[in-house]
Amino acid sequence: MTHEENMTSGKSNGKETNQRSWATKIKKVFQRKKTPSNKKEKMLRQTPEILPFLQIHNDYILLKNGVMDILQIQTKNIHALNDTDLNVLLLNRTRFLRSYFRSYKEIILNFPANTEAQRTYWLKKRKQTTSPIRLEYIDQKLLEFDFLERERSNREFFILVYADDKQELTDRKNDAIQGMQQSFPLTELSRAKKEQILFLLNNQNTKL
Repeated sequence: MTHEENMTSGKSNGKETNQRSWATKIKKVFQRKKTPSNKKEKMLRQTPEILPFLQIHNDYILLKNGVMDILQIQTKNIHALNDTDLNVLLLNRTRFLRSYFRSYKEIILNFPANTEAQRTYWLKKRKQTTSPIRLEYIDQKLLEFDFLERERSNREFFILVYADDKQELTDRKNDAIQGMQQSFPLTELSRAKKEQILFLLNNQNTKL
């Protein structure tokens, strides 16, 4: 073998050695990445730790920091009012916003259409009639109520009133009811209705 051939062979052997060493280093890096970590995964916080609600009662909701209650706002068809009545309504509403400086929040939720009263009426009529034509008409009405409850929803408005304790909450609710009486009156809600509201607030992609 000539001197030039020895030089060429030495260079190629050096390159092969370098390539092997780099390949070995790369394998070690990938092997380190594939090695499972001994660290424990961080668990997500539980829902009770995130939500501020502790207990729900008939006349108040206990929070982690104070109490609150939910009242329903009775809406009005402002498009059916004349200019004078509309201005009076807006002035009364403005008076409440200027005078009531306590903590509160107004929310809007969609609830399924409730046809329980109409259904009860027609079921009573159905028991009282024997006419086939009349029975067919009533059955058609009941089917319509089923469709409305399944496909339609009502937009309802609520106000959330906050306080530090139960007695202060009662006073603030009375102030809110009196302040809204001339514009959009407030009504008390049942415990079941409040539970539905809290459910919708915390499950906004779910229907009742």
